[in-house]
Amino acid sequence: MKKERQANLELLRIICMLMVVTAHLVNHGNLITFAQPGSLSYYLVWTLFGVSFVSINVYLLISSYFLVETKFSVWRLAKLGGQVFFYAFGITALFWIFGDVPHDLEIFVYSVLPVSSDFYWFLSMYAGMYLLSPILNRLIRVLTRRQLLCAMALCFTLVSVWPNLIYFSSALNTAGGVSISWFLTVYLFGAYLRLYYVPDGKFAKKLGLALAASLLIPLSRFLIEALLRTPLKAVGVLDDLMWGYSVFFAYSSILVSLASLLWFVAFLNLKIPSGRTARAITAVAGAAFGVYLIHDHYYVREKLWTRLGSVSWLGKWYLPLAMLGTILAVYAICTLIELARARLFVPLNENRKLRGFFSRIDRKLFALWHGTEEES
Repeated sequence: MKKERQANLELLRIICMLMVVTAHLVNHGNLITFAQPGSLSYYLVWTLFGVSFVSINVYLLISSYFLVETKFSVWRLAKLGGQVFFYAFGITALFWIFGDVPHDLEIFVYSVLPVSSDFYWFLSMYAGMYLLSPILNRLIRVLTRRQLLCAMALCFTLVSVWPNLIYFSSALNTAGGVSISWFLTVYLFGAYLRLYYVPDGKFAKKLGLALAASLLIPLSRFLIEALLRTPLKAVGVLDDLMWGYSVFFAYSSILVSLASLLWFVAFLNLKIPSGRTARAITAVAGAAFGVYLIHDHYYVREKLWTRLGSVSWLGKWYLPLAMLGTILAVYAICTLIELARARLFVPLNENRKLRGFFSRIDRKLFALWHGTEEES
């Protein structure tokens, strides 16, 4: 029987993808580049950008929360690969045929091999995490609760605390969280919460803490900027803290990690009764990954954000409204496209011969893993 999806976490999945679209608007739309320092627009776009950094970690926490108790399936991986190929290659082909983009062979090859070529960096890391999930699950199951906590603390120290505080060292460089080591670390946290955390239903209080923690991310940048305007600017370390967007604007940063965990825990405590609302949330959330694949395709990204002319909104009273309308419009259009694709793929996904083929692969992998001939 198909497991019922939890509407509270599906709602969080939607919020995360809205944050991803927000981050891409302010970043790829050059709002953070051209916003005048000290202006209201500047603080708005950098605050939204900073808060949006929690989206990736929260998305991973949702995935690991379920994967720790899910049996590995090549069929699931194949469906994901089919979805990714559909958009990566399909959108590339559409732009080559009907668009005015240069026919770059490198982009074409990347779109044919989107997972292995890092066409979508998140997907490449996620696929690696999923392939390693059976090993992680086995390890997690044999560890006591205390041992798992120790493993989490050690991994977090090595791939978050160390690179964040001793940022000037290239040792243990996790590329700000764009690495398999960080994905696996987050996996441990999601698994722990699934196995041992018991919600108490205090959603509002925990959401307040999550929002407060999220604001610490942009505030860290604003504080460093303020210090750089004082005589302390002579301390070279302050300039180093502004490397990139700032040392704390990274998926694996201490501040982003804390806020991400608080967001996830908050929504574990949200109760959404089954019914029409829950079904609607689940349906929309099911298309969330498609929203990412569509709007962050290389060609779409290059055309969408530049043609919006969002930089002209800076300094205008309607900036928040224009941003909100754009974010919702992009999300809604991509959701409709993904829902249509999902319906188109129903016959393929329900094909018995195809599913049987992958089931046989699963059984062979199971036998290989356990050293048996048949699955027990």
